[in-house]
Amino acid sequence: MREVKKFYLLLHPRPAYIIGSGKFGERVNLMAASWVVPAAEEPPLVAVSIGVDSLTHELIETFGEFTVNVVPMEMLDQLYYVGRVSGRKEDKTELVKVVKGERVSAPVVEGAVGVLECKVHSKVKAEDVTIFIGEVLTARADERVFNDREGWDFKKINLPLHNWGRGFYGVGAFRMARS
Repeated sequence: MREVKKFYLLLHPRPAYIIGSGKFGERVNLMAASWVVPAAEEPPLVAVSIGVDSLTHELIETFGEFTVNVVPMEMLDQLYYVGRVSGRKEDKTELVKVVKGERVSAPVVEGAVGVLECKVHSKVKAEDVTIFIGEVLTARADERVFNDREGWDFKKINLPLHNWGRGFYGVGAFRMARS
């Protein structure tokens, strides 16, 4: 085996999400993220790794809330967009429509098939990122493609996986069409 310079590439592909931050009606931002992981069950916690220089970081620090939005492959253009464009340069909600969360003021992406609404529980500074650990106040999913017993129904839904330099791949509906 040869040494790998960017260790995290060994952990790809990973699900890709849209992180919503800010306060609906004031200032909001959206960013693509794949560095998202469950952190605890009781209380329910999720960890997101956010670059310290990003607008998303600034808004999570300011308002103490964020959302994790699970989007289908049909929203791949929006996922690319929020990952490429800086929220400091343009309002991403011109292309990606959002609504106010039910339990938080952070934005929820319209068309998402799942959403976690979180308030910051704690944070860990880790050099160029802060790992925000959010308490999940509510977790909702589209019942047509998700159930609590079996999770995602990949015969009905196609979700994006991020594979770093190779872009996004779908896991789900189109791959299971023969079964």
